[in-house]
Amino acid sequence: MLDKVLEILKTSNLFLTGGGGVGKSYLVLEIIKHYQKNSKKVIVLGSTGISAVGIGGVTLHSFFKIGICSNYEELKIYDKKNKQKLKELNEILKSCDLIVIDEISMVSADIMELIYYRIANSEFNGKFILVGDFYQLPPVKKQSLNTLFDLTYAFSSNAWNNLNLVNIELCGSKRTDDKIFYDFLSKLRVGNVGVNEIIYLKSFLKNNINYDDSSVLFGTNAEVDKLNMIKLQSIDSQLEISSGYFEIYDENLNENILQKWINNLNITDELKIKIGAKIIFTTNKWGEFFNGQRGEIVDIIKNYDTIDFVKVLMENGNTIDIIRQKYDLSEYAFDGNEMKENVRASYFQFPFKLAYAITIHKSQGMSINNLTCNLDKIFVSGQLYVALSRSSNPKNLKIIFNRSENFENYIKKNATINSEVANFYAKNSFINL
Repeated sequence: MLDKVLEILKTSNLFLTGGGGVGKSYLVLEIIKHYQKNSKKVIVLGSTGISAVGIGGVTLHSFFKIGICSNYEELKIYDKKNKQKLKELNEILKSCDLIVIDEISMVSADIMELIYYRIANSEFNGKFILVGDFYQLPPVKKQSLNTLFDLTYAFSSNAWNNLNLVNIELCGSKRTDDKIFYDFLSKLRVGNVGVNEIIYLKSFLKNNINYDDSSVLFGTNAEVDKLNMIKLQSIDSQLEISSGYFEIYDENLNENILQKWINNLNITDELKIKIGAKIIFTTNKWGEFFNGQRGEIVDIIKNYDTIDFVKVLMENGNTIDIIRQKYDLSEYAFDGNEMKENVRASYFQFPFKLAYAITIHKSQGMSINNLTCNLDKIFVSGQLYVALSRSSNPKNLKIIFNRSENFENYIKKNATINSEVANFYAKNSFINL
């Protein structure tokens, strides 16, 4: 598979898609390793700066010097004030061999257009890989009179067509071995929900559940905060609080940019924990833990009033010591003939949350073994699929539904696929791997 993708990248840009758990991030990591092993320069970007293929880093807006612009006219005004930054960007693009944009489904058509404007006005001769699944949660559409497109998604832009992308769809789940469950998710992803799918889904319904030992996905933050606090208060041990902190290395860094970046990190600023609390990791650390893996805090080691590290008993029986994770806010710069990544600020916090409850939105990218989905407040296209596809073991999957309306009607309504997305996948050809 890797060899075939690398062969395509020799001559073409690439859109890599597929459902939850098919191995998109793993494949992209292998591509990046191959390029770097051959001394090629790779830049990895995400819409929020947090990418599935690397912790922290650089946002699209920061790298392409877009600021808060939403159209060409605003960008031209911005450019007049930032000529030196644009010169640096062009030097970086000239030397770059591959740009990976993760979470492309979260990037709007307007931003896609501005990205292409930057590329078209540079000496970039490398290739693009755009990674994501448009069937999952859509980008947040800002209501503005200045936007270029009424349509929401990146593929609606002229820029998308100008990139002449080869489309690859990964098939076959790396998350679950249960073929029946995978086939169900494949149908749900594209909105193909009939009588048999409803009957299958009903088999996971549980009444009057006390949320036992599973992680519960909710549609809203309020529901998540409430259950996490109830569960934490029920544990008879000392409450400890870990406050996240940051270090700034770039004195010109705007405080609003820093705070927005921290808010987008999938971590808790004021983390309340106890010995005996169940936690869930929110990032990957290869060889130690993965996004969605659960554990239980068995000890909290302190140095005076500060938590040094936390001992976590993993579900496989191993105990590991977890220290604060370092998240870097970076920007690329050109130093002589070398492209380098400058860290503007770092944020330090433990890479886990309480595992009792998580929002569906924050669960993207997770693989959860023991999962309960509360479907009472599903309100965005793709939420239902994202929630259910987090399950790595359907034997441990439970569904809660307390609404008065008919379950079948509710599911069919929320399984409806955005027409833009359906048309995009229908009219384009994909190489299935």
